[in-house]
Amino acid sequence: MDFQNNEFSKIESLKSTKTTFIVKALGAFIFMSIILAIINLEIVIIESARQSVEFKISSAILSLILLSFLIYVVLKGTITIRKNKITKVIVDQNGLHHYKDETIIESLTFESLYPNPDQKNYDVVLSEGEDVGYDICVYYFDNSKNTIIYKAITFNTPFSICNAKELKRHFIKGILKFRSDLKVSPKVLDLLI
Repeated sequence: MDFQNNEFSKIESLKSTKTTFIVKALGAFIFMSIILAIINLEIVIIESARQSVEFKISSAILSLILLSFLIYVVLKGTITIRKNKITKVIVDQNGLHHYKDETIIESLTFESLYPNPDQKNYDVVLSEGEDVGYDICVYYFDNSKNTIIYKAITFNTPFSICNAKELKRHFIKGILKFRSDLKVSPKVLDLLI
């Protein structure tokens, strides 16, 4: 990227339909396997001659509660995804934006970024979590809470993005270009390589 040029190109997310399909198919397979395993286990318990009637009844009730909870969680997740369906993510000269069709749903603008309240530390850092390899984290001003928040840069999409790393790199380049007052961790800069 040419930082001398005043223009900052816009990069749009690219859907990875193959990866999205594989993840959804794997999730559906695991969900159905769990449901079938619970039903199979309950059939074995009910047909068992060794178990008491009280145990069989309590086991059946617990299984129904568990199945109901699993189905509720999946249906609630499906409804939430359909309501807030993000169709694309764009990084441009203003920041990172989540879109639903052509409407911006959520934005993390370069203007909203703030320095770390602890002046000794970096403002843009690389945080390693237990569940994920790494997250790029920033401090930004949340208008709804009227406070500075520590936030990981994530893409809230119902699909896989095949150029996610490129979008994050471009966002960091935007920080370097438009917010040179912020201190970026060397670990974050290693992502640009």
